[in-house]
Amino acid sequence: MKSFTEMKVYPKNWETLKSTIKKIWEIQYTFINNKGIEYPRRIKGMNHIKDHSERVIETKKIMEDETFLLSRGWNPITEEFEEITDTIELIHGKIPFLQSLDMALKTFDITEGSADDMRNSLIHIFKYSIKLKLQAKDIQDVTKGDIKQLLITMSRDGHSNYRINKTRTHLSKFFAFFTELDIFDVNFIEGIKRLEHTPKVKKIIRTDNDWGKFHKLQLIHPRLHRFAIIFFYSGSRIEEMLGVTKDDVDLDKGIFYIMLKKGGKHIRTMRAINMNAYDLWEQVMNETGSGQYLFSHNMKTGSNRLHRQSAYKLWKKYAEKVDLHVTLYSLKYAFLNQVSKILGLPKAQELAGHTTDRTTKIYALDYKEHQVERNKNIDIKIG
Repeated sequence: MKSFTEMKVYPKNWETLKSTIKKIWEIQYTFINNKGIEYPRRIKGMNHIKDHSERVIETKKIMEDETFLLSRGWNPITEEFEEITDTIELIHGKIPFLQSLDMALKTFDITEGSADDMRNSLIHIFKYSIKLKLQAKDIQDVTKGDIKQLLITMSRDGHSNYRINKTRTHLSKFFAFFTELDIFDVNFIEGIKRLEHTPKVKKIIRTDNDWGKFHKLQLIHPRLHRFAIIFFYSGSRIEEMLGVTKDDVDLDKGIFYIMLKKGGKHIRTMRAINMNAYDLWEQVMNETGSGQYLFSHNMKTGSNRLHRQSAYKLWKKYAEKVDLHVTLYSLKYAFLNQVSKILGLPKAQELAGHTTDRTTKIYALDYKEHQVERNKNIDIKIG
């Protein structure tokens, strides 16, 4: 178990000698992690106060907060809470704000991508909570005003409205969970307005030139090119496709199964094998053994599931070689863009698994232009 040494303040006579106000005060202690590695720590967050008695009060408050957090498993080096192995603690109203978020995230049954997304938001939440001195506040005492101030401070520091809205959304998920635990009566995060945000036009493959570059991948990495085409026609997410094994595919019926994770539930969901990709599915099935993943290391078949980040890196490496500057995931939306143009937005939304057409519309670029062209030719006579 990690520990920390006694906290000391310098200069030594900081509490009694008023002239020390002219000096830089410093709280010093050593943090020892679970591996026994020592990290000297220095805190100077009180030096903006110019009144001696007020600085003394603030210094004592900082030490109390730091001691409290450390005793609850706070690692000041990683800025994360770590498990204290000799105790088991449930989430309740008296748990500090940041620790509550960390504990709650570990209970969420969400996809790996969603968890990474929430952890990214936690980096910002932790940073600004410490800045606003919310880190040691009991979760039950956190107010809507506290969260609003946190988001305002993020905005003042130059974070985009998109990032602030994303952080708000993740905080709302946490507080919905705390509401279920009866820590709060209502999820007050929903009372905080989202900021205006116009999504950027997403870069997808649309031109014959870009498709020409795409097909050059077949010359330098045929397996990646094959995966990209199968993924393009699948309508699924990257991590869902990387989880497909030979046992999940029925070529005779022209279907495959993915594990769809929505709302904390795993649902085995049927997907159609598009006729344009059927031959490629047949190829990869002939190469795959029973129980093996269709797309493992370097897009070969194998027993180990490929991490989606590895797939992204592989794509980026070879896409750059053919001067193609779109993400691997954008292929899904290139497909939806074409579907929406030919079959309409509802069909694209259905294939994408979007609950509303809001996200689908962001990528349905040709659909929008096609609608404008159609509107030009509406033939209605006056009179």
